[in-house]
Amino acid sequence: MALIRLWLFLLAGQLVFYVLLRLYVRSQQVERLERRWDARHPHRSGNTAARRAFVAKAMTGFNRSLRARLTLLVFVLPTLAVLAIVILVNWQ
Repeated sequence: MALIRLWLFLLAGQLVFYVLLRLYVRSQQVERLERRWDARHPHRSGNTAARRAFVAKAMTGFNRSLRARLTLLVFVLPTLAVLAIVILVNWQ
């Protein structure tokens, strides 16, 4: 029962961290695209409709990118670490 409770708390913590990390990675990508737009179009820099359309179009494939998929390791690595610790502590 204690293992299930530990797993549930770990999962809840991982979920919060995943959401925050995902928002951060996504915002970094948006910033990178906005800087790219400003560098390519210095005469149309600022928050324009064309810039927002460029960012929206470029972000469509972001969920399938390697960077976005690597954020899923937030769930895998801590779970494997806790599992390894539990097995090593209880090994006889």
